[in-house]
Amino acid sequence: MTEQQILKKIDKLNEDDHIQAVVDFIEKLPHKDKTTEVLSELGRAYNNLYWQKPSEANEKYLKKAVEVFKYLEEEIGDTESWNYRIGYSYFYLNNIEESKKHLEKSSAVPGAQELLHYITIAQNKGITLRDAVKGGVGEVEYILEDFLVAIQKYAPQMEHYLGQPATEQELASFEEHLGYSLPETFKQLHRTFSGQSQKKPFFGVGQRFVALDEIEEIQRRMLNFVVENYGENWQETHIPEDVFEEEGYIKNQLFSYKWVPFMVQEVDGEPNSYLCFDFDNDQEGEYGQLIGITPDKELEYYELSFIFPGLFHWLSATNEGLETGRMLYSEELDAIEFLNRNTSETAFYEEDEREALEKYIKENFGDFEEVFHELVSPDIHCDIYVVKPTPERNYYTLVTGGMGAYAMNVPEGFEVSPYAELVINLPPYWNIKSEEEKDYWPIRWLKNLSRLPIDQQTFLAWGHTVPIGDTLEGTDFTCILLIAADDKNDDKDAIVSLPSGKEVHFYTLVPLYEKEMLYKLENDSGALLELFSENEIPYPPVVDINRVNVCENFTPTQNTNLLDNVHWAFTQEYFPGLMVFWESVTAYNNDMENDLDDFNPYATIFNTPKVKIMYQAWIKSKKELHKFEVLANENIFDEEPNEDGYYQALIVAELYSGDGASFGALELLWFIHNTLSNKDLGQYIFFEGFDIEGYEEDGTPVIFINCGL
Repeated sequence: MTEQQILKKIDKLNEDDHIQAVVDFIEKLPHKDKTTEVLSELGRAYNNLYWQKPSEANEKYLKKAVEVFKYLEEEIGDTESWNYRIGYSYFYLNNIEESKKHLEKSSAVPGAQELLHYITIAQNKGITLRDAVKGGVGEVEYILEDFLVAIQKYAPQMEHYLGQPATEQELASFEEHLGYSLPETFKQLHRTFSGQSQKKPFFGVGQRFVALDEIEEIQRRMLNFVVENYGENWQETHIPEDVFEEEGYIKNQLFSYKWVPFMVQEVDGEPNSYLCFDFDNDQEGEYGQLIGITPDKELEYYELSFIFPGLFHWLSATNEGLETGRMLYSEELDAIEFLNRNTSETAFYEEDEREALEKYIKENFGDFEEVFHELVSPDIHCDIYVVKPTPERNYYTLVTGGMGAYAMNVPEGFEVSPYAELVINLPPYWNIKSEEEKDYWPIRWLKNLSRLPIDQQTFLAWGHTVPIGDTLEGTDFTCILLIAADDKNDDKDAIVSLPSGKEVHFYTLVPLYEKEMLYKLENDSGALLELFSENEIPYPPVVDINRVNVCENFTPTQNTNLLDNVHWAFTQEYFPGLMVFWESVTAYNNDMENDLDDFNPYATIFNTPKVKIMYQAWIKSKKELHKFEVLANENIFDEEPNEDGYYQALIVAELYSGDGASFGALELLWFIHNTLSNKDLGQYIFFEGFDIEGYEEDGTPVIFINCGL
């Protein structure tokens, strides 16, 4: 193995927390393979072994880490990463002097500032570093102090709104009324401040803190709402499973006295939703996790959601928000305002850019008398310019204006501009002002696709196809193809250069039939456009819902060996989009020096709408199974789990293709990865192809996923 391949394997083992496997793997390597980088990873793994089970007995791992890093000092002792890792070892060995010395030399490394902060706490309070990390009373004493400091520093106008601390007597009385014991985390919050001095928003979304003496009244109001809308037997009512999306573990119920309000969001003075401590999950989930509750008269809209694992995490996120400026005091609101969560993805044209864009649209596509302005613009402001039919161009042309302000995530090696706008041509009889879906879908998909690069961190360019998931209303189209829009003035691709230097490319949307999409995926966009030309389909393409299907008689080929030479490692990262996944697969194979030049990611691997996969994984309960999965060995829970409480399961999953007809090679691997991403595979995380176990009566293939070390 090359050093690059060794490091890649270590990286994947680390991602799935198989730390002992990293140590075992490196220690068994030949001496020639134990390079500086590899040994540095060994020292890091020793640090992580201690962190998995911190104890005096496991300090031996920290000492081993120090030995490794000392051995490497002459070669890399001046680097920030070396200083951070050895400083980390000294930190948990409670050596303040050595730890501080090294961490100060690595302050730019993520995590270093946090450890230096703990060192400051330890020095100021005269406690050990481990005690500083424990966080004080309820594990939140010190971070609550940090929260008050952050408010004083970044939003001092809000400090006087925080309520007075609750007394021990008040806490004891409240606990007695509740009828169950409360953890120190909750008590320490109210010892620091209890609610607010005024019932006004503390945060700009209408949220305010709840005082100790308000909690019981708020709970009564929550219960009254439930009784009024769901009757005296409300306990028998549950949110439908298909809309009850739990992250972590929350009981599917409408109310509990063990849901203790921490914050309330009010609209026009009336409670709308609640942020609560969840003390009703002592069997599963995080005891004291923070959950969101939004009651509703309609059961399908009654929301229960996991927000944070606990108060510490909420405080950490809030402190970070204040420190980074993502949360700012608003004088207008007299509250702390949350800036857009995707501020890095928010992009709008400057005035001179929009003027240049509009000038180009008029000169190239035609004069527009009407613009469909976007009313809500959370990330980009995407207007749609309407160019009416003319004798020369007897069709509507709709052009987006706003998508090109955002720089798409174009992978290295793709010669594509990161700036784009979209175009669609509609026949002159099209009712562009109708809100019926059969008329409105062109506008909807212009807007959908303009935001797809933001939502999926990907890019759009010539030849890309985007499956619809169903048919476009009133048509048999199941996909949209992007091709270059023409510049009518010089017979070139439509491209505008803006004053800022951005080069914005225009792409025309062409709806496709399912078989046309399959033909394109198996061949390429150029081959499909040749068929368009042979069938005398006018160019530039104008939407014709009755046009001929140029691939009516096409049958996709099937090649079950397509993934045999693709390298991949399963991790617990979920990939929301196919193109994002393809970027990672490409990068991984490049790192492994595996040539994918002959691999066609869109070629058909199974010419069936469904595939059943079988694989082995470690699970603790059936809750880890997806809705489309079942256990092949139902009796595993009758056996003894391993020392960590896991059972080795054989799982069967039904996967359905995106187009409802066939699976592309990359699509299948993507589906397999996301299916496995919430499971523990142990050390067996490397994809080694699959075996075909057989075919069901309807032709559905059943395959077993091979995972190796």
